[in-house]
Amino acid sequence: MNRVFIHAAAVLNAAGSECADLPGAPTSAQRLAFDAERRAFALATPRLAGNLFDRKIQRSVEPQGLRLLHCAARLAPALEALNLPPERIALTAAIPEVDAPSPCWDAVRAIAEQPQKKVAQLLANTPPLHALTLLNSSVMAYVAEALHCQGPMGGFCSGDNAGLDALIEASRQIGEQNADAALVVSSSPNLTPALYLREPDPSGEPVHGEGAAALLLCASPPSGVGQVLRVAGFARGYTRDPQRAQAVGRRVIEQALSEERLRPGDVGQVVGNVGDPHWLALFDEQPRAVRSILPMTGDLGASTLLTEAALTLHQSLEAAQPGYTLLVSHSRGGHWGALLLACEPMEKYA
Repeated sequence: MNRVFIHAAAVLNAAGSECADLPGAPTSAQRLAFDAERRAFALATPRLAGNLFDRKIQRSVEPQGLRLLHCAARLAPALEALNLPPERIALTAAIPEVDAPSPCWDAVRAIAEQPQKKVAQLLANTPPLHALTLLNSSVMAYVAEALHCQGPMGGFCSGDNAGLDALIEASRQIGEQNADAALVVSSSPNLTPALYLREPDPSGEPVHGEGAAALLLCASPPSGVGQVLRVAGFARGYTRDPQRAQAVGRRVIEQALSEERLRPGDVGQVVGNVGDPHWLALFDEQPRAVRSILPMTGDLGASTLLTEAALTLHQSLEAAQPGYTLLVSHSRGGHWGALLLACEPMEKYA
């Protein structure tokens, strides 16, 4: 794989709006307004940058789309500084796939309160397009237009794995020289009843959070830094069989490490959900530094892995020595993903 570097990152979550906020002390999840038995990390809807987006977008786009646009806008200066032709800038997005019913929830509740005014309540409480349509079409178009991304594009609605899918596609477009840079954007689903309808086992469901993350990838290393962060490997796998979960996870990790000819013991830091017994079983024999943002942000869905990558970039700028970080994800649906990031001295590419 040709070299791909992470130049810049932007995040938004319950811990804060800066990568430096993520290593802080965990906060407490709040009770949900529509279900007092559940807790989650909710966010206020961000205001969009007026110099990039029309004011009408603020009123027409769902909150998860606004979070995505907010993070994308914060990378505009770094992207502009690359001075690349628009057709050489790729755009990939990790999009929530469970939100289609969510804009209709207010209408359902309003109709229940005033059943004699069904049509009026439906029109008053339902937006013209549902969230999935807006995220798939309008939101990516807004990003592409505002940040001048006219290269290859791809949107992914593959659940928690969508963040990794979007990053892999962006890396491949750069690696295959179809683009010189790529913007990777993501958002978590809204905290609505629709999110919880798909939970097969409420007792084992994660504590969800709202947030977004964006990364700027480039074929050349950034200038003016002591250390750089390189995308060194990635892999995906899938099984619904609990008996095969660890075997598939182990194979995915080995594949992600193979490009650098590494073994698990060569990795200095591992990132993932230590509350997952299948995940934990892969590393219990080799103690190492383990990190997770989940206590600070909750489960951000497709934005979790990209937020962890953003934190890795922040830490790499202050790292005392180079090394590898391995990000491993495992969804309850059976999807495994692994991303290997290499923190290296800038002198290597001088």
